Amino acid sequence: LSYLLCIWITRGRFGRTLAAIRVAENRMRYLGYNPALFKIFAFAMAAGLSGLAGALFVPQVGIISPANVGIIPSIEVVIWVAVGGRGTLLGAVIGAILVNGAQSLFSETFPNTWLYAYALLFICTVLYFPTGLIGLGEKVKSFLSRKQATDLSQASEAEPIPSEETVR
Repeated sequence: LSYLLCIWITRGRFGRTLAAIRVAENRMRYLGYNPALFKIFAFAMAAGLSGLAGALFVPQVGIISPANVGIIPSIEVVIWVAVGGRGTLLGAVIGAILVNGAQSLFSETFPNTWLYAYALLFICTVLYFPTGLIGLGEKVKSFLSRKQATDLSQASEAEPIPSEETVR
């Protein structure tokens, strides 16, 4: 339900306004919007969703300690978003699933050095796939559509359209 709420918010007028504030805050201020109010509302929504996540986390795990709220979990969230794709909700979900799966695999396979593999995953993502897996999928899709368009144009050039005299 939280994911659907976030989709509804980001695809609506509020989400478009937040995107415009991210791109050109001064321009939005000039147009009569108060960026501070939009940012405060977005921060409050994020805090509410984080509180809900924490409320659901504790019964699942059984206990929460200050170690669960620190720099390492914050870095994990950044890695989720980087791997999945910045600026998309689906990218964060895909990134969280894949990174947690990789974390489980690496920690079981390489118990002493799994953090290095985790860091290598993040570094390779940032260097080679800066738009994450969502951006990589979009690049592949555009490449395939360009290739298909090229193939169609080559096929049409290979078979000339018959003129009226050839048809008779």
